Amino acid sequence: MNLDDRIKIQFPVLIVTLLSVLIGLDFADLVGTMRARMTLWPLDIETLRTWGQVFTMASFCVSTWITYAHLGISRLRIPAFADSMVVFLIPLMVLFGNSLVGQREIWPWFCFASAYLVVAVGAWQWQVRIVLADNELASFARLASPFGPLLTFVYPGIVFYAVAGWADSHGLFSPVAEALACMVGIPTASLTAWLFVREWRTAVAQAQVSEPQAATVAAG
Repeated sequence: MNLDDRIKIQFPVLIVTLLSVLIGLDFADLVGTMRARMTLWPLDIETLRTWGQVFTMASFCVSTWITYAHLGISRLRIPAFADSMVVFLIPLMVLFGNSLVGQREIWPWFCFASAYLVVAVGAWQWQVRIVLADNELASFARLASPFGPLLTFVYPGIVFYAVAGWADSHGLFSPVAEALACMVGIPTASLTAWLFVREWRTAVAQAQVSEPQAATVAAG
């Protein structure tokens, strides 16, 4: 095994481990923030709003890990600087978002959620572009399709949270509306992750089918 092969084999493990550590740090920070300054009981509109924020941030973390871990283990290549930048980008944003959870004014968190999804779209497209540098992963182009998982929940989520932030900052949201808006991200983030895994499995299956065909063409 030469140096190139050793780096290619070890890099996916390194990236997934780093991502797992960063996501774990996000969860630890969220739990620490909950213990330090959040009122979570008894259940009323205010505490339900806070719980909605907490579980939405947790859903963001889980969906981020699922997405980037699956893409990370799919690659076998010499890493570039962009690989590390993508891994750090989203977890660091989540750390910032944790500081907005449980605050008296909730519209900054809505604005953060909209900005987070914008950055997530960019990071997703960037990561898929990196993956497509491997010729054998050409089938992964389906993950960047505007009619794929992103269009289903992420793009509407950008608009939804931006509108919610604007409306709440102008006093147009009732406490019940705030609580409901906070909870929207819990199922949608999980569904987006599920849709991604479904598309990822399809892309892997297509790549496995194309590999023997490419080998046959090369041998011919």
